[in-house]
Amino acid sequence: MTTRRAASGNAFSKIAFGLGAVLLLFAPPMARPGGAHEFYDFQICGGYFALCAASTCTPKPGQTITVRTATGGTATFPAADCTCPVILGPSIANLAGGNMQGSCEPPPDQPGTIWSTYQPRPNIPQALTNWVPTLPEAAAPPLLCPKSLNLGNQLVNCFSFLCDSQTYINNVPVVTCHCPIGESLAGTSLPPATGFLTQAGQGDEAFCAEHPVAGPISIP
Repeated sequence: MTTRRAASGNAFSKIAFGLGAVLLLFAPPMARPGGAHEFYDFQICGGYFALCAASTCTPKPGQTITVRTATGGTATFPAADCTCPVILGPSIANLAGGNMQGSCEPPPDQPGTIWSTYQPRPNIPQALTNWVPTLPEAAAPPLLCPKSLNLGNQLVNCFSFLCDSQTYINNVPVVTCHCPIGESLAGTSLPPATGFLTQAGQGDEAFCAEHPVAGPISIP
């Protein structure tokens, strides 16, 4: 399940284009005027991965997780566990972010693990509909959670984090991903007044408060 590699060639051109559009939306700039240089190593990986985009998470009181920051250091955030489906195909990863170690391959000393990366798709098995893998139950439309909700510091970032404990729910393979709460893609803390996008909740704004896996955005 854990075989992964950097993908190249025309076979992934369409998915790479879609992922590139996602990165333009979510990724911070490579360098900020007057600020520290930021480094990201976005790569297309092939193989099995966890797709957490439609998941909500459970905070782990008293537990923290260490993340890699875009300026080359580390930071610590409150931890959450997220149950996410396992998908086969190309996905985007930040090999220099999350808690990745510069490779699409999971750590060799941690067998049975898998990375949580991202692939844009309109349908994702999810707990909300008991993990049914087909439409309409698996529909995962984007949900905008505006900054006026003051929930930006409660979103969960699972992009490029490690997952384990594979099992099956309703015949869908799922894993538990260990992710930070309130972390930006650069490894900095998000203020409450931050808007974000998620595919959790099937359009129900109430899920903005359920620690959804999400990406922060810079619009009201």
